[in-house]
Amino acid sequence: MSKTKLFSGLTLSLIIALFSSYPTVAQEIYIDNNCKQNQQLNEFDRFTVFYKSQFQTKGQTYWFYSGRYQDGSPIVCISKPGFKQAKPLNIKQIQSGYIDKISKDPRNKTAFLVTVREGNGSYVPIFQYRLNLSTPSKPALTKLRSWTSGE
Repeated sequence: MSKTKLFSGLTLSLIIALFSSYPTVAQEIYIDNNCKQNQQLNEFDRFTVFYKSQFQTKGQTYWFYSGRYQDGSPIVCISKPGFKQAKPLNIKQIQSGYIDKISKDPRNKTAFLVTVREGNGSYVPIFQYRLNLSTPSKPALTKLRSWTSGE
């Protein structure tokens, strides 16, 4: 076998291996206003999930997730894995603003840090909350800090 054919074959194998190792882009997940997954919803009836995390408490596994409507308004949800027993969390402070960020609380495996803007534009109030889901039927929300955008 010639060096050129060997080199070409190795190069092609390397290119195929590189491209096949990249993850495929996951399909967006749509939920309705009751937090139930439904990929068939039209754009005016759906929220697009932008955050989802699994956690355990009291021997049970749960999903905490949030979706955005086309105007940016959020829905914040909890369910059992697979969107089973899905329901919105009835917490006005985080359901009524615009969620900038959600992350796990590094100090508590059943809590999440949620940053909420009270509007669009400059100089709007921003709040950071800790959402504790150790008892999922009674979520506890604590305001950690607040500031104004543009500061």
